[in-house]
Amino acid sequence: MVLVDALLFLVGLTSLTLGADWLVTGASRVAEHRGVSPLLVGLTVVAFGTSAPELVVSTTAVLAGKSGIAIGNVMGSTVANVGLIVGLGAIVRPINVHRKLLQREAPLMVLVLAAVMVFAANGVIGLLDGLILVGGFTLYMLYLVRWGKSESETGQFQAARIEARAGDSGLVRRPYLNWLRVAFGTALLLVGASWMIDSAVKIAIAYQVPEEVVGATMVAVGTSLPELASTIAAAARGLGDIAIGNVIGSNIFNLGLVLGSAALLSPLHLAPATVATQVVPAMIFCLVLIPLAYTGERVNRFEGALLLAGYAAFLYQVL
Repeated sequence: MVLVDALLFLVGLTSLTLGADWLVTGASRVAEHRGVSPLLVGLTVVAFGTSAPELVVSTTAVLAGKSGIAIGNVMGSTVANVGLIVGLGAIVRPINVHRKLLQREAPLMVLVLAAVMVFAANGVIGLLDGLILVGGFTLYMLYLVRWGKSESETGQFQAARIEARAGDSGLVRRPYLNWLRVAFGTALLLVGASWMIDSAVKIAIAYQVPEEVVGATMVAVGTSLPELASTIAAAARGLGDIAIGNVIGSNIFNLGLVLGSAALLSPLHLAPATVATQVVPAMIFCLVLIPLAYTGERVNRFEGALLLAGYAAFLYQVL
């Protein structure tokens, strides 16, 4: 049975790899055609597509009475997004960071996580806390949509120039193909992540790993694999805005919508040890990312290695 689960894990990994490439390629071409910045695409389309596994896993865990897995999944994914994903992406290729991302989205990510820490101070994230998180996330999405419309209007002239020089490439004549790439890429990411999560959890249970550890490590890494695959694919193609936008957008998505939705379904109880070993490290990683990205407005290979080392230390203290 363990062998079957291991094979399913590998099949899921293949699906993730293909899906990431299609999603990044399609999203970047949609952005170019519409005159919208890759940064906005990374914060919305790619971040939504790659964060869907966290939403499904956390809500399912809460409904099954396993709030520990839900919390561990969100916090572990937040740490993995910065330490593992940005770290590996920067090692593959140094990631350039848009200044607007550093001035707006990065502080917002830290602010949302700070709110989560305040909510968790009494040992439970309840209904009101969930409403605040989901409501704040909704307002942020409405702002991004409005910003996107403004960018689209100012980018019409640019889009016309792209259309004029596209010729027979099919970029403009068949733009629906790019949306199909996004759709099929997202579907492959979700299916691949589902297979990998199921197989990883079964392997963990077979070796009697505690539920809390599974949530913060194997499940968190499993649900973060779409972000990992998409970020590495974007970094390899030199699409730094999509790479970093995906990571920060996914963290905002996880902390706002995923954790908030889980709290709306059932109160999430956090032991002091959970706050110390999972919530605090998530804040530390998010805070560390900002100065690293500010140096030259990029995350270089050495800084990526530092983030990876930090993530290894996080896994060590959790295990």
